[in-house]
Amino acid sequence: MMVRSQLVRTTAIFSLLYLVSCASLPEERHERYSFPAKNVYPELPTGENLNRPYETLGWVRSRAAYPTMEQMDTNQPLCRNYYNKAAQNLLKEAKKAHGEAVIQVRSVVLLLDGKVEEHVTPECSDDGAEGEVLLRGIAIRYKPMPSPTPTPSSFSIESPMPTATPSVITDGET
Repeated sequence: MMVRSQLVRTTAIFSLLYLVSCASLPEERHERYSFPAKNVYPELPTGENLNRPYETLGWVRSRAAYPTMEQMDTNQPLCRNYYNKAAQNLLKEAKKAHGEAVIQVRSVVLLLDGKVEEHVTPECSDDGAEGEVLLRGIAIRYKPMPSPTPTPSSFSIESPMPTATPSVITDGET
């Protein structure tokens, strides 16, 4: 009798724990990241650095992974958010190489057949449990702005041009 009451009590406790534990899962929380637009460029420098000379330092790469347990219609906002995080990491890698900015930033997608695709827009891969964005770009270091060179007109000195005086020819009359 006593064994039976313990069995019933244990079964009731485990049943209760089972129902409570499966009732809810913790909600995912994602930190918001902003794109470092002043120093990371999808193509070439723009804005205040448009015509500024630079030297290339080499390729830099970064990766950002994120949980994707939530089933959403589209993960594009989530992909863009972690694209921004990967862009920040890309800039950190460039600064480790003594760079100041990154140009020609591309999303890299590895396909199942072994091919690699590069995109200018944020592209992510998702296996159902974890999403990931891979980026690569070229680290650059800005050169000092060249000093303005004087124009050739600033070197010219205004001097009167010699003019030829017409010679007067006479017929022998004096």
